[in-house]
Amino acid sequence: MMKKILLYIMLVFIASSCNKYLEVVPDDVPKLDDAFKNENTAEGYLYSCYSYIPVANDARTNFSWLMSNETVGSYHWGVQYFSFLRVQQGMYSASEPVLDIWQQCYKGIRQCHTFLKNIESVKPLTISETEFAAKKKGWIAEAKFLIGYFHFVLLQNYGPIVLVKEEIPSNASGEQMFSVRRPYEECVAYIAGVFDDAQNDLPISYPASEQGKPTKAAAQALKARMYLFAASPLFNGNKEFYSDFVNKDGTSLIPQSYDKEKWKKAMDETKKAIDLFESAGGKLYVYNKTVIQDPFTQAVMNTRWQMVDPLNSELIWGYTGTKETASWSNSFQAHAIPRGWKTGSPFGGVGATLSAVERFYSKNGIPPEKDPSFDWNNRFKITDGDETIKLHRNREPRFYAYIGFDRGDYEIGGVTKKLMLKAGELNGMVNLNSDQLYSGYAIKKGIHPNSNVTSTQFTVVAYPFPIIRLAELYLNYAEASAEYSGTLDADATRYIDAVRSRAGIPSLGVSFGSLSGNNLIEVVHREKLIEFMFEGHSLYDIKRWKQGERYFAQDKNGMRGLYSQGKTADEFYKDYILVGRPYFFEKKSYLYPIKQDYINVNHNLVQNPGW
Repeated sequence: MMKKILLYIMLVFIASSCNKYLEVVPDDVPKLDDAFKNENTAEGYLYSCYSYIPVANDARTNFSWLMSNETVGSYHWGVQYFSFLRVQQGMYSASEPVLDIWQQCYKGIRQCHTFLKNIESVKPLTISETEFAAKKKGWIAEAKFLIGYFHFVLLQNYGPIVLVKEEIPSNASGEQMFSVRRPYEECVAYIAGVFDDAQNDLPISYPASEQGKPTKAAAQALKARMYLFAASPLFNGNKEFYSDFVNKDGTSLIPQSYDKEKWKKAMDETKKAIDLFESAGGKLYVYNKTVIQDPFTQAVMNTRWQMVDPLNSELIWGYTGTKETASWSNSFQAHAIPRGWKTGSPFGGVGATLSAVERFYSKNGIPPEKDPSFDWNNRFKITDGDETIKLHRNREPRFYAYIGFDRGDYEIGGVTKKLMLKAGELNGMVNLNSDQLYSGYAIKKGIHPNSNVTSTQFTVVAYPFPIIRLAELYLNYAEASAEYSGTLDADATRYIDAVRSRAGIPSLGVSFGSLSGNNLIEVVHREKLIEFMFEGHSLYDIKRWKQGERYFAQDKNGMRGLYSQGKTADEFYKDYILVGRPYFFEKKSYLYPIKQDYINVNHNLVQNPGW
């Protein structure tokens, strides 16, 4: 469907330029009437609205999954080519924010409002008025959904935002043109209303040919995620950070008093989303392409395929853009699949950090550093007769589904290959000035097992990159329950245990015993970080938990990995600080800076604290 969207973008001329503060109001567009002259051109204009969705599988400009300390780029990659490196290293500012999500999303909002303003003037050319009325109803719902989504992306990155509730005329002046940021709770209420309005006329599902369009469940799920953010410590009574975060008239932009009931609201909205999606047949993904007898192997396959299997039962809404193609060098798969099997791409330049590797549970479903049966203190040692370290043995199935390690299996092209990651070996470092897995680890998650790499061929299998899936709702509900009452209610227990069961580990009660309060919250947090590793959740979760300094402090001098320059086991298997790959995080990093150019023009806009 997204291919169709991009095709229409090329066919429909949409001229846009900077306005006086959002850079979203177009100049006079003489061909706008042509864009709405019939149902085909109008549909094309609607599809162009989707083009402003951030590209989820772009390894150079993606603003979520490569921005945390889960991944590290090749040692020789320059920050001028990879925006994620600049964000990781704190090399961005209000004057040069690196990624201008503000402009991108407001352009998308503008496009959607233009569609809504003009759609009623369209006269059908090839279908009846009755057929067109039905189509139009669905298109209007899609445009409203996108308006809600773009506003939510802005809220997620910037905190309180400017609310654009209608198209701003190019000749607007005063308050309409120079709008102020609205208080966080007002933003949440408005976006929720937009999602509700869209949900009324969105369908339960679409045919496969229209994959990528939003459903009722997608609208409710994203609204529920927003309420979880609103209940979280960063935005729920955060006097520590934001007591002085106010508009120029003194209006406070972040709630100053903690409200526990916001967690209950998050629970209720998440439950609505779960019930809505499940009533339409949604459920946790389970691999069933082949018959597997061993439960551990089944769990590995469940979690290896849960992200990449198109149209799987768990996907609520996914990005279906065309960036993940065999010929597109910026794709995630091209950058993450290990080098060595073919000259050129795949590059093998994005790997997992040691911090990410250590985060996975032991086979008993508990942190390995707390598992008496796991030899944590000697985790970098090799057991006699083995060929890899103890850290890589007796781990949970998700570890083997998500991580590629030296002398471990890597499923690619429909076959299983053994990774040889020491320096000078097939998949290891050639030298510091070539593409490499600088941490000594590869990523499996997000790599389609049927993507093909041979000595002469490289093709990737595309799939919808999950923006939201059912397991997130399950764990979000559990988190909200833990925060609200200090315990898990029956639904929360069932949800988190379902995720753990699919992952092949014991229930929460079996692994941890009776948990409550902060201990329970910590366990739920870790479950979320493991389940959604490399999917773009961790940075936002850590921020909304107000835990950035805690999680990233150890990386300020360099993220951690193995010594990938080592040629022997003794040299390679070391806890090594990755020179040139620090991760900087400070209090101002919780919210992204608005580009200063916009603030210079709109005298009513205030910048985020610290920027």
